[in-house]
Amino acid sequence: MGVQGLALEPTGRRVLLAYLRAVALAEPVQRELAARHGISLADLYAVRVLARQGEVPISRYGDELGVPRSTITNLVDRLERAGLVERLPSPTDRRITLVRLAPAGQKAVEGAVVLRDSEVAARLLALEPAAQAMLAELLERVVAGPSEGNSSDSSEAEATR
Repeated sequence: MGVQGLALEPTGRRVLLAYLRAVALAEPVQRELAARHGISLADLYAVRVLARQGEVPISRYGDELGVPRSTITNLVDRLERAGLVERLPSPTDRRITLVRLAPAGQKAVEGAVVLRDSEVAARLLALEPAAQAMLAELLERVVAGPSEGNSSDSSEAEATR
């Protein structure tokens, strides 16, 4: 679901380059969050995936991350030692172990203090309130992905077939 093979218009190039610059601006925040919790950036990503999933069987968590069973077991061990996740038995099947974020894991995902004190926060909060609201709405739409009811998404899909 990418844009491979499509010639980008100037606005498309501009938005992709702006996105890459914004990601680079946020990278130090990610590194600081990972360092504060004694984990790697990859582990921080894994914590974020679990935050989206909620309480799930460890095998489903591994499937979502695309890692084999032995790797997910070691990852959960590492995150559990860091106090970021918790294992618990399934209430319906004794053979299944569930994993969920621990309170410290939720704090790692939110990263409020690190984000608040960052350069990226200073730049975002320097925008006028209307621009902040518009940016928040656009970013939320990007994160949510294309909606089925969005006519521009469906016409784009038609154009790429």
